[in-house]
Amino acid sequence: MRKTLIGIIIGVIVGIMIGTTIVAPGLQKARLTPSEPAVPGSETLPIADANDESAQENKDKEDVIVERPSVATPQIRTATRMRIVSLFPPKLPVLGEMASHLEKGLAATSGGSIHAPVFAPGTLVPAADTFAAVTSGTIEAVFTTPGQWDPNSPALQLFTAIPFGPQADELLAWFYHGGGRELFEALFQSRGAHAILCGAIPPEGSGWYRAPLNHPDDFKGLNIRAFGLGAKVLERMGANVLDMEAGAILAAFEERRLDGAEYSLPVVDAQMGFDRFARHYYFPGWQQPVTLFALAVNESVWISLPSDSRLAIEQTCGDNVRFALTRADALQFDALKDLGLAGVQIRRWPDPILAALQSAWKETQFNLSQQDPDFANIWDSLQKFRRDYTIWRDISRP
Repeated sequence: MRKTLIGIIIGVIVGIMIGTTIVAPGLQKARLTPSEPAVPGSETLPIADANDESAQENKDKEDVIVERPSVATPQIRTATRMRIVSLFPPKLPVLGEMASHLEKGLAATSGGSIHAPVFAPGTLVPAADTFAAVTSGTIEAVFTTPGQWDPNSPALQLFTAIPFGPQADELLAWFYHGGGRELFEALFQSRGAHAILCGAIPPEGSGWYRAPLNHPDDFKGLNIRAFGLGAKVLERMGANVLDMEAGAILAAFEERRLDGAEYSLPVVDAQMGFDRFARHYYFPGWQQPVTLFALAVNESVWISLPSDSRLAIEQTCGDNVRFALTRADALQFDALKDLGLAGVQIRRWPDPILAALQSAWKETQFNLSQQDPDFANIWDSLQKFRRDYTIWRDISRP
């Protein structure tokens, strides 16, 4: 093969030197054969000379054009532009970092074929109009918690955080391999979007309060900012629950319109400045043992994406889950230490209060299952998985 290639090169050089009318006799036999292609997997035609049968078959042609094999040139595809609005301020630890990690990851995983800039809330469209903008195609995607898409959907709240629910390993096992993902995607598809699980964080703080709470009855009449299914539990405990965006919580504390509030992880809450007005910080985070995040893409946009672009998005979002869980767990102790040094009273809920909250959740869950078929279907799927998982957990963990 090597001699054959050398012969071809010599033939080209000689041909340039003496023209096309004279062909060196010794080079007429130097030709590529089908059994020795120059490029693996390509078909190579022999070079015709005047005495070959193949040349005789083409004697009626004035010029015989010989196509030599060439290395296929990769087609350059126009980069897919996908504008993503994050509903979390970019400077917030973990929450803002997840969106930034997503943007960088999409560029790297796709090899630059996806250009997906992430915009802060309210920059492209008013924050309240973000989800309508995604379904209409005004913007392509939003990074959010599932429950923010429709706060009135208890089924979507189950894919955000489950009071007294499973830990991250169990919840993710159900989501990816126990039927949760299919239920999750169906909920979003009915709303005109394709959603991908794209982040998760460990337990949040349970809330900041102006005064300590020692008895379940202490919740009655308190004005508390809360979100999701945990908010419904606090309502059952007798609290007046207010749902407000992050920026409004501090002002409500300052104006004494709030007695308590839960928002996020200690490292996030510390940056928000809640400790300026509420000095009692409670744990465990019963209302959100795990919080899930999603990238919701306009359904038509998702369908139009090439398969490799979809795969890049799925892989990047999977990495975002890993990044957020580990990043969040690594940061919380230092945040708690700093809060303690600043005089915050870090407390654990008394057992009677935790028992009352859990009882209120059971009642809340039962009522929601009766009222909402989607909620009931998802809850049933999760409970069936957990029954089997409990056996595995109990036998495998020390």
